[in-house]
Amino acid sequence: MMGRSGLLAALLCLVVMPVANAAEPLPPQVLGLVATRQPTPLVCDGNSCSGVLSAFCMQEKRPRPAAGQQYDLAGSGELTMRVTRADGEVVRFSATGMLAFTSEGEYTSVRVTMPQNRLAALDATEVAVLVPRHTALIPRQEMTAALRKGDIETATGPARLAAEGFFERPTQRTDTVLVMNRLLNLMPVNAAAPARGMEPAWRNVMEQVEGLQLSPVGVRDARDVYDRCSHYVEEGYSVRMHGCIRKQHDRLLRTINREYWDGTPGY
Repeated sequence: MMGRSGLLAALLCLVVMPVANAAEPLPPQVLGLVATRQPTPLVCDGNSCSGVLSAFCMQEKRPRPAAGQQYDLAGSGELTMRVTRADGEVVRFSATGMLAFTSEGEYTSVRVTMPQNRLAALDATEVAVLVPRHTALIPRQEMTAALRKGDIETATGPARLAAEGFFERPTQRTDTVLVMNRLLNLMPVNAAAPARGMEPAWRNVMEQVEGLQLSPVGVRDARDVYDRCSHYVEEGYSVRMHGCIRKQHDRLLRTINREYWDGTPGY
């Protein structure tokens, strides 16, 4: 029979001994990139050129990515760069190895970046990125071989193919997302200009998407978001146009994402 001192020692061991089989923290979610129907322009700030790509989550049960989480390309899609050179010539080529992908703290959008000094090497005055279908991102993080294999299968397999019907098939809602994304890439993030000063951005987007045959209702819904955000800014609410439109862009994608999760059990 164990004495009192022996029992106490055993209990102390239970307290201080590490749990060898404790589950390792899971890496963040695999993300899908929404295919672009037009190249997304990258805006340069002197150090880098970047843009915002619409995205979605392919693993409901995994942790959301933190702001600054880096990602690597996966899937069968290959991104294309469209470069406008100083002489006006427009060329397209593979973007493999030239871009970095970083989460901004939500699974609904990813920032794509390239160093601005590469523009000079390309003799470029403008650069844009075209995202094809079946493109996904895997978190750049240490993980077990089994986890990485599973992430690659998620990024390249049936789950990514199923996502096409939710996020990339032209519908009223995906057209609304498209227009809001174009606005986000044309509007300055922190500009304090009044909302009416952003109207040229709306007209610019409408000119850009003119040939895409977007749903009139989808465009109207995007305009409703624009007008509502304009009202908030003009009335003195502590919001900016970019942040307000970004919030509605993310909210709509989260709604579609929930339907995707419900329609693809097991991921």
